[in-house]
Amino acid sequence: MHIKISIIIPIHNVEKYLKKCLDSIFNQTFQDFEIICVDDGSTDKSLDILEEYKKKDGRFVIIRQRHSGAGAARNNGIKFAKGKYIQFLDADDYFEPNMLEEMYNHAEKFDADITACSIKKVDDAGNVIESKNPNSPINLDLTPMEAPFCWKDFKEDIFCLFNVAVWNKLYLKELITSNNLEFQNLTSCNDVAFGHISKICAKRIVVFNKRLVNYNCGRSGSISQFRAKNAKNIIYAALQIRKFLQERGIYEELKKSYIKAVKMHISWEICRCDDEQYQDFVKELKALMPEDWILFKAVLRKDYITPEFLNKRIGNKKVMLWGASLFIKQVLEKETEKNPNILGIIDRNKAFAGEQFCNYTIYPPEAINKLKPDGVILTVSSNNESIYESLKAEFREKYLNTELLPNIFEEQQ
Repeated sequence: MHIKISIIIPIHNVEKYLKKCLDSIFNQTFQDFEIICVDDGSTDKSLDILEEYKKKDGRFVIIRQRHSGAGAARNNGIKFAKGKYIQFLDADDYFEPNMLEEMYNHAEKFDADITACSIKKVDDAGNVIESKNPNSPINLDLTPMEAPFCWKDFKEDIFCLFNVAVWNKLYLKELITSNNLEFQNLTSCNDVAFGHISKICAKRIVVFNKRLVNYNCGRSGSISQFRAKNAKNIIYAALQIRKFLQERGIYEELKKSYIKAVKMHISWEICRCDDEQYQDFVKELKALMPEDWILFKAVLRKDYITPEFLNKRIGNKKVMLWGASLFIKQVLEKETEKNPNILGIIDRNKAFAGEQFCNYTIYPPEAINKLKPDGVILTVSSNNESIYESLKAEFREKYLNTELLPNIFEEQQ
């Protein structure tokens, strides 16, 4: 019987989460799948759990490899996949019961090479900590919903329309094999080049805004907590993407979108770095991109942005800060006292409304008309131009009496 979906799961010491992950697959409303679990040298009871599930279901495939990382595990799983489509999943995450059915139906309906859905971020206990974020994992301001598109339709923004993570996407296997797509063998960011390059290879991409994946942000020991010391991996990913675009002869066409995306990735990686890690990153960036590193200078960490700098920037104006970013948190945590001229933080993710961020309350955007600040300062750590441009349009339409002040991450004059 022809298998419709191959689900590939890299596994390394995840005994605490593995059963919940696997159960979320077996409880799917769609059942025409195989599960390819690639044990990446686990030393806990993960392999025992896999063997237990394999005895219960013949659709279960176990592949063992020496510890080589998630990228190598996914590449290994692809070699064994028999399905028309490939769905990736991380072992500490889990699907909603209708995930595969929704993804498969959308892929078939639109004849899509890549099908993407939205997600919920959950903590270690399964509590939802972020949902309905209009910027992540899908840029809802720019991305068409349930209508096929390709890179030629969005030359300036294709890399910024939706995230690069692979666990909220269904890939046509032929897309992967015919283009020889592989994950990089990196300790972090191993899916970045794969995620972006696959967007260029795809002739038809379809995105829909249903939250069908539960992404665990609270896992103790997860790779995200060790990203700072491996921040330079994003440079290797950027180089791989640029090489692909140059080989295809389309780098100049997509250069603007490429620069936007790499800026976002760099700022995300370095915001966690301590001073030594940051200096190592900059040194590596200049060494590996001797001519191009200057393109990303705008998002390199602004050590001059301190509470004192922010106070001077604000002056006597009553302002709100747009974006509860990690970088601005590091700045505000250094305050010796609350700035009375900062009325609060604006975040489009309404799940955070009412929470405290350092000394300030988080508000949804509509609070601007109620609190009536003189201006709003963008403090989004990514310095994402597409977000900034959409905010300018939003302010012209909705907040006529409030000034959108210059981005705090613009170069110091």
